[in-house]
Amino acid sequence: MTDERRLQNLGFELLRVQDEHDPHDGRLVLRDINEGRMLPLAVDFLEPRLLHRLKHGLSKRQPMARALGFGSAKKAGRPYVIDATAGLGVDSFFMAALGCRVLAVERSETVAALLEDGLRRLRAAVARGGVEPYEALNGIVERLSLVKGDAREVLASLDEAECPDIVYLDPMYPEEDRSESALPKKGMQMFRRLIGDDADVESVFEIARKKARDRVVVKRPLRAPPIAGVRPTHSFEGKTARYDMYHSQTGSPSWG
Repeated sequence: MTDERRLQNLGFELLRVQDEHDPHDGRLVLRDINEGRMLPLAVDFLEPRLLHRLKHGLSKRQPMARALGFGSAKKAGRPYVIDATAGLGVDSFFMAALGCRVLAVERSETVAALLEDGLRRLRAAVARGGVEPYEALNGIVERLSLVKGDAREVLASLDEAECPDIVYLDPMYPEEDRSESALPKKGMQMFRRLIGDDADVESVFEIARKKARDRVVVKRPLRAPPIAGVRPTHSFEGKTARYDMYHSQTGSPSWG
């Protein structure tokens, strides 16, 4: 079944609409055909809420940053992170803002198309100038890239020299909503209908622990059990999410 036919069967359509940051090409959105009043789903890295957090609310002392290894006296430099469950790219965006080189991996053709469109519009806005904070956004553009594919295949294909320092996972489970902070409740319902559950996340986790040079970080709801029942090396709790950190099984930490 083609991706277009699958979207039709789910009651969705992809289309381009006008966009203030890109009046020529517009923005790619996913619309629920049966819910005309629902806002369409799109990736917008220039959304005021994200820019406000980028300017005023991002810190290397926060739980995600600490789970990635920032703040440790033993760590320095820019780690290379593979975000194996990129989704709409919010966590990839902020990891790149923290200074990580990030490869976002997304297997859904539709979600990858939305994410690539968001990155394209971000690059175009930075190239034109006049967006703030310019230096931070320019750094994100330089450090964040996307590949469409299955994370298991992407990770398994890496030779030793290509392996990341960190593999990051934010899976969607049957019993919970994915923690995409950019999505309101109805947007989350659309997202879940589109991609379903990450039923194979435990196998991704196992491959990740063999391929990450330093660590695997798994984002979980605060009260959720650890992935695959495996106790993390450390956990870093925020207000709504927990970041479980697992040392790599390779025993060869590489960043710092």
